[in-house]
Amino acid sequence: MTSARRIRAHERDAALRTVVDAFRSDPQVRWWFPDDEVYADAARAFFGVLLDTRIEGGEVWVVEDVSAVSMWIPPGGNLLGPDVVAARYAEVVEGLPAPAPQRIRQTDEQVDALLPTEPYWYLGVLACRPGVQRRGLGSAVLGPVFSVADRAGLPVVLETSTVGNVDFHIRRGFAVRADFAPPIPGAPEIRVMCREPVPPRCR
Repeated sequence: MTSARRIRAHERDAALRTVVDAFRSDPQVRWWFPDDEVYADAARAFFGVLLDTRIEGGEVWVVEDVSAVSMWIPPGGNLLGPDVVAARYAEVVEGLPAPAPQRIRQTDEQVDALLPTEPYWYLGVLACRPGVQRRGLGSAVLGPVFSVADRAGLPVVLETSTVGNVDFHIRRGFAVRADFAPPIPGAPEIRVMCREPVPPRCR
């Protein structure tokens, strides 16, 4: 059985490569970065700030060869503080090539309006390197935080625009909480999903 652990500092670049490669065909990310010639640099910048702030003030779990990565914000928010995280994120987003800044802001605003008001764990990114899917790696990097959330009686929330991901998450206890498409032509449908905590007797 594949096991997961927290990321080590020297694995940052390997984790970022896994995420950038995994999202190369993601409908939402490619709507933000439709140009093949800029995708790699834009995705590295965007996912890089998410990864760095979660390494510093959230949770990042990987499998041993870093071919699967999960990136989390804990209940109560990133430990760096909302102002620090927002400023770093906004600086990166504003520096991305058009049409990404507008589309990312639009997506973020709509997702934020649909998130729970009670405490929850937020799964910001789940990525498996292409070619190693369906080997249990995604489940491995989800498991540790699921266990923490269950013990605390807290839900887990995510969003996805990939239809196949919806089924993957439903099999792991999630349900679709809401769905929407940003009011811009060509925008993909995005689903906000929630996993309620599993009581100990039900595990």
